[in-house]
Amino acid sequence: MRIATPFIFLLALSQLISCGVSKTATLERSLQEYNNDQWLLSEMWAKKTIKSGKNIGEAQYIMGLCEFQLQKVASAKEWFEKAATSASKEVKGKATAMLGVIASGNGDETAAQLAYKYASIHLQGSDQQIANQRSGILTKVNNYTLQFGAYRDKENAQNAVKSISSALKRANLGNAWITEETSKIGRTLYLVRAGHFPTRNSASTTKDEHDLPECDVRSIATVTN
Repeated sequence: MRIATPFIFLLALSQLISCGVSKTATLERSLQEYNNDQWLLSEMWAKKTIKSGKNIGEAQYIMGLCEFQLQKVASAKEWFEKAATSASKEVKGKATAMLGVIASGNGDETAAQLAYKYASIHLQGSDQQIANQRSGILTKVNNYTLQFGAYRDKENAQNAVKSISSALKRANLGNAWITEETSKIGRTLYLVRAGHFPTRNSASTTKDEHDLPECDVRSIATVTN
């Protein structure tokens, strides 16, 4: 049975691995082969990573994605279940979200909604919004974030995420994320953002108190219980 690849939980793989994770050479190679659509080679390097005892959760997540791409859904589910026990919140959230994708593809919407609801606790940014929406949590709340740039090219946005990571850690803002937005003329922009704030004033205060790269306070709509 083929399950359609859904949304950003697959596409955000490079962001997941690049933000705040110290990569082994084998994990780097696995990610490279995955991005080149070489699923079997990616799996080979992911298994080497697991065997090394480092970056296990990340490698298990990649194994799940590769098996999913190869339409081996049952095997993918097993790998995502393993990755969902990772100490990394991002890995745990994305793996659990993929379990929701699989449950939905199997027609079990109740299990899918529960998986998305649990995943949203560990996700952030647009990943979290989509997980919330798919879990049936529809109450919208306006809050604020810091935006560090808007890019036409996704690779430039990914490079920006890497370049600001040290400054974000010093300010206790966690990892940046990339949100896609369509401009009024239909052009896709990749927005680099970080931080969640309940008010515009709290976002502005954080911006002023820390030595951060140039950024603007932006209002974003999120969904919550």
